[in-house]
Amino acid sequence: VERMEKAISQLNALKERLKTDSYLLAMVEALGHVIDELCTDVCVDVHRWHRLDLLDLDGRHEAANRVVDAAGYDIHGQVPEKVPKNETFNCDHCGQKVGAAKF
Repeated sequence: VERMEKAISQLNALKERLKTDSYLLAMVEALGHVIDELCTDVCVDVHRWHRLDLLDLDGRHEAANRVVDAAGYDIHGQVPEKVPKNETFNCDHCGQKVGAAKF
């Protein structure tokens, strides 16, 4: 309990210092964004492993980048969306018409 109270007081002191130091505030905000991105990446990976039944209850996973080779699924284990063969879109890079069914 004493350690927690000390940590809380240190955080409060840091919070007060942040109100006056704009460089430190920007650094903490940038680090917060990095931490958010890392957490999101971990959550997405764990969700994918669980969905593909690669994650054991003890937290170990088999091949994280396993290619799924099953009828009716794409290489990521997702059911592909049915797109009419005559539907096209323009490539963002060259402007050429490309069949949407390829993607």
